[in-house]
Amino acid sequence: MSPKTLILAATFVLAHFVLVGPFVPFANFFPASLGALSMSSMALSLILAARWRVVDRVMGGPDKSYGAHRWLGFFALAGALGHWATAETFGSGVVPLLAESGESVGWYAAMGLLLLTCAAMVRAIPYHLWKASHMLMGPVFLLAAYHTFFVASPLAVGVAPWTLMAVVSVVGLLAWGQTLLRKFELTRLVTVENATPFEGGVDVTFRADSSLPAFRPGQFATIAHNRARAEPHPFTIAGGNETSRRFVIRAAGDWTDEFVNTVTAGDQFRLGRGVGRFLPQVRAKRTEQLWVAGGVGITPFLAALERMEPDSSARVSLIYCIRSRESAGAMADVEHHAARLPQVDLYVLSDIEGDKLTPARLTQIMRDMQAESQVYLCGPEGLKLMVTTAWEMLGKTGRVHSERFDFRGAYGLTDLIYIGRPALEAARNWMAGRREMTDAASGT
Repeated sequence: MSPKTLILAATFVLAHFVLVGPFVPFANFFPASLGALSMSSMALSLILAARWRVVDRVMGGPDKSYGAHRWLGFFALAGALGHWATAETFGSGVVPLLAESGESVGWYAAMGLLLLTCAAMVRAIPYHLWKASHMLMGPVFLLAAYHTFFVASPLAVGVAPWTLMAVVSVVGLLAWGQTLLRKFELTRLVTVENATPFEGGVDVTFRADSSLPAFRPGQFATIAHNRARAEPHPFTIAGGNETSRRFVIRAAGDWTDEFVNTVTAGDQFRLGRGVGRFLPQVRAKRTEQLWVAGGVGITPFLAALERMEPDSSARVSLIYCIRSRESAGAMADVEHHAARLPQVDLYVLSDIEGDKLTPARLTQIMRDMQAESQVYLCGPEGLKLMVTTAWEMLGKTGRVHSERFDFRGAYGLTDLIYIGRPALEAARNWMAGRREMTDAASGT
């Protein structure tokens, strides 16, 4: 996580304590603030998941929205568990008859949030099961809202934090409704025109009977099987015209494994519209750019190369990192466009040929670029880290653009053990401390 992101996250968390503090007794300060943090985080995560265009634009693209959504999920869980562990009944509630049920419902909301967050974090749970379980976040949010507004609470009705949570909760519920309606979002029926396999993936072109919605190079679209309740999956558009779309897809999970191994000409799928804010500059009026692709990360640049016309404007340097030419699904097209476009400098680096991208090689390519040049990255996290580090060390001021495609962000078993060990230790110490306090209070 970058320092800027850490500062934003810390500010977001602390803002809840600052906002709630003046309106509750000191004894209720922490549980009330943690409850507000959990509630607003859940509501905001639902708003981000709705993929409203204005929100995606403000966030910098759907991938940035999903990244923030993930962290809000962690804040919601931490706030809920902290609130559940420390909160005590206070007052009689807005509707006294509902106060007791509000307390019980809060427990179910916290446990539901815990289970669903764990399901999202564990990579071993298949994608379709995780996706289905994640739709239950809406009902869990309803339970949390019931608890928030009907339990006996130290936060008086109508004060600033109460009103703010009420507004955010209503917007969150509207966003959840939008997410449910998105299952009926208009998609287009397309037919596989050709499917060319390569090592570990497939290069596939879909054809529609009529014009498809326009897309911009760098955007992605969803693909789903043409059957009821089929789950859509996002892939970067590698090219196309008014009636066709091309994708270069690598086997990297249950759905893509099946797709790569079974897709054939004549198969029918449902195709979504192009979305995303990762937009390499392709027109003659552009700044100097560095494009860096790792493996199948060439797809947004392939679409950009297809759209470009030969010119003598600012240079575009394309670094294409591959394992081997056989595993690079679009090598012939990349080389064709590089030969066609005099403004493009192509660097193909193959691991199997011992020509890996190193910090020294990267610095050599970057050194003579203008300080305000723009960088576009699409590849594994290690590649992104190398490029951004080298760019900053050279003192370049141009923006580094990248896009996250692992929207789920789940963890493997090793990751979970590493993360969970200190959490379990902290929980054990907390329980021991509570036990000592109880024993001391009872005089044992």
